[in-house]
Amino acid sequence: MRFLLLVAGVGAFLPFQNPPWPPSYAMNQSTLSMACNSSGWFDVELASQIGIVSFDWSNHKASWAAAKPMTCEEDLVMQASMVAARNGPGRVFTYFNLVKALPWYTSVRELIADPAYSGFFLRFNTSSGALPHMPPCDPMTGECSSFYHDQLQTPAVPGTPPPFSPDGVCVDYCDCGQGVPCGEYLWDLRNFSARSWLVNFLLGPSFLGAPGGIIHGMFIDVRPCVSRWFRSVLFMPCRASFVTVHLLCHNA
Repeated sequence: MRFLLLVAGVGAFLPFQNPPWPPSYAMNQSTLSMACNSSGWFDVELASQIGIVSFDWSNHKASWAAAKPMTCEEDLVMQASMVAARNGPGRVFTYFNLVKALPWYTSVRELIADPAYSGFFLRFNTSSGALPHMPPCDPMTGECSSFYHDQLQTPAVPGTPPPFSPDGVCVDYCDCGQGVPCGEYLWDLRNFSARSWLVNFLLGPSFLGAPGGIIHGMFIDVRPCVSRWFRSVLFMPCRASFVTVHLLCHNA
């Protein structure tokens, strides 16, 4: 069984619904854990005993941030398959962001690099001759993009500009794909095709449609007021109307 909750508008939420699997009073089976081991794979034996284990994008980051190109998407599926292979009582969720378009996900960076999907992403606000407030180019690779991207929570080579603490360490240079400087891009959810692509993607083989039903749900990050820069790019204040998507799916 698979179900999808979509909520549109400010402050609008559907009533809470119970999970589609039977309840349990066993403490481990009624526990949800947001799991992450940035230095390697998460303990599979431990994860398989938790009712729901939700793997963060930073899981296994020491490996995927150094990969050429980065492999966050593939590593999330691999971690889920490792837990599923233990055949424990737990269910696995993984992470995706519906505000930030993160190019360490292979499927996302392929869209960023493809001109046919340029309408899926917000651009730097350069109206009236304004300069981008964040560097549009990667100083290590020379890759540039007119799409908005910042380096907050972004893997980097330690000691390179801009002066943010790297969220993940690259070796020699960071590789988010040809023509894609690493950073946090932004989805343009005003674009109907982008919204449709995202729903189909989350139901596809990297997530809820993963072979064998190994991924039971998604932790969906939706915080469009993440920073003042988001507001300036959208040309609207945080209190303005936006579309919020809350999603929970289950494969039985």
